[in-house]
Amino acid sequence: MEEKYSINEILNAVNEINEVKVNTQIKPKKNIDNNGIPTNTLELIEQAEKSKD
Repeated sequence: MEEKYSINEILNAVNEINEVKVNTQIKPKKNIDNNGIPTNTLELIEQAEKSKD
């Protein structure tokens, strides 16, 4: 069973795929200044982040 598609349908599909790729690109993490946070608080945050994985 062979399906036929118009050029417009193909181009629309390609545009949809490109939009999905643009919207799902990985955003770089922001550098956070931890100088004002106490060390023990940072350790608690790191432990919480590890435990949620």
